[in-house]
Amino acid sequence: MRLELVSFPVRDARFGPRLRFADEVLEIDRAGLLDLVGRQADFFRSVQVDIARPGERTRIIHVIDAIEPRCKVAPAGAPTFPGFLGPPEVTGTGRTHRLEGFAVLTTGNIPGAEGSQGLKEAIVDMAGPGAEYTPVGRLTNVVLRFEVAEGIPVPEAVQAIRLAGLRAATWLAEATRDLAPARVESFELGPADPALPRVVYIQPMMREGDIHTTFIYGLPVESLPLVLHPNEVLDGAIVSADYWIACHRIPTYLYQNEPVVRALYRRHGHDLNFVAVIACRCLIVAEAEKRRQAAQVAKVARMLAAQGAIITMSNGGHAYADQMLICQAVEQAGIRTVLGVDEYSDTDGGDVPLVIYVPEARAIVSCGNQEARVDLPAMERVLGGDRFVTTGNSYEEAFRRHPAEPFTIGIRQIYAATAQVGFGRLTAREF
Repeated sequence: MRLELVSFPVRDARFGPRLRFADEVLEIDRAGLLDLVGRQADFFRSVQVDIARPGERTRIIHVIDAIEPRCKVAPAGAPTFPGFLGPPEVTGTGRTHRLEGFAVLTTGNIPGAEGSQGLKEAIVDMAGPGAEYTPVGRLTNVVLRFEVAEGIPVPEAVQAIRLAGLRAATWLAEATRDLAPARVESFELGPADPALPRVVYIQPMMREGDIHTTFIYGLPVESLPLVLHPNEVLDGAIVSADYWIACHRIPTYLYQNEPVVRALYRRHGHDLNFVAVIACRCLIVAEAEKRRQAAQVAKVARMLAAQGAIITMSNGGHAYADQMLICQAVEQAGIRTVLGVDEYSDTDGGDVPLVIYVPEARAIVSCGNQEARVDLPAMERVLGGDRFVTTGNSYEEAFRRHPAEPFTIGIRQIYAATAQVGFGRLTAREF
């Protein structure tokens, strides 16, 4: 499988009379975009669209997902997000255009979303220290704010917002369809020296209840492992629907630019042989199913003749048990592992960092301590909502204040700040 990702760097974005990309500036037809995302009128009381640029004193709250604008140019007729905007055809081949340094942020507060069915608060700052904690803070963003109509069931509301965000991302990238590329990256698992170690990437993806999940080709991830070509991950096969703890979330944007996949590609044929991605689930409820999955993942890795494995995860809590059981089973199968985690180390870093661990977990990379606190300054503009969501966040005193005010907050409330696939700037130097 050979994939060409064609990049068009976005230096700035502005509203104008038409959709156009020229001289690294994206001109957006605001009325056209609102018409596109507001087509499910029965679900939304209102939809707003704004632009947020790096360095502006803007705070974005109620963040639901971040999506990089993409459009599939070849093969002809292939869907950009298969399973959502077209049939679930295998992706990862041909040519895909992307707006580099740019994202669509979907935001909203959904009536009736409470408890495990709720959406926890997620914050993106475009300036100040908060902007350094989230990959989205360094992008130019189109921010879509959805006000959901009363009485809409929560699963239907989030599905409507999800589809609107994917449509917007595809529509914006269409501005580049007939343009000459600025840069082309090719991804293909070419031949590698048989003496190089064979490495797989094991990627447990979150799924919990009817609201919070990860979609692969339009369907929720399952606990039985699925072997993916790494190009599928990079080319729209995976869509995020994790709306729980903000720092843990892996937005669709990070799957489209998956840092572990990209890193393994850079080393493929040099000091390792990148074999495949093994997708599975975390936040499995039953212990028996957790152990079954771990055994099956180890079996598949062994059938792929893997000698090494990177194991990440998404979300927290007992998701760590899924990751650690996979680590244990894979190590016992004779395959060396490296884990990507984040920590629960209390505000001073003095607490036990991991929820659970196994003796086989000997190589661990930390993506930061979600309990550490950061001082966020006042902002001139707030997008996404008028007040913080307190459901599930009642312990966070900062959420009693107006979102534009300065406050001190846990990193756990910052969007994708400690995402265990990396891409951030946080780590731990010692345990």
